[in-house]
Amino acid sequence: MAHVKASHGQGEEALEKYSVLSAAHKWCIVAMVSYAAWFSTLTSFIYYLAIHQLAQALAVSIDKILIITSYMAVATVAPILLGDAADVLGRRPVYVLALSLYIGANVAIVLSNSYAALVGLRALQALAISGKLTIQV
Repeated sequence: MAHVKASHGQGEEALEKYSVLSAAHKWCIVAMVSYAAWFSTLTSFIYYLAIHQLAQALAVSIDKILIITSYMAVATVAPILLGDAADVLGRRPVYVLALSLYIGANVAIVLSNSYAALVGLRALQALAISGKLTIQV
């Protein structure tokens, strides 16, 4: 992404860069952001197939499994919170913090063995990832 403009005196062309990042670095950023945006959609519905197994493993009735409801409830409010935080603190720090929280929540979900921990971590997961599209725009 460079802009070429002619100089006045000798007819030489001066190269003016709009970004200090290399093309490869820009593609890495685009890939990371796209991957994170895809995960926002994936993690909202991923537990539908495992509700019966989770109910059995956690000794909770299927009617009381709130992991999808808690995710969706937090996901409706999180873009507002992350968008406001990005306005105040900047997009990059909020994006990195949210992505780090998301990765940490995923690791903690894998290691959790109680229903209450799973519901709370799903809420944290929703908070961390659902505001990605708001910050990216």
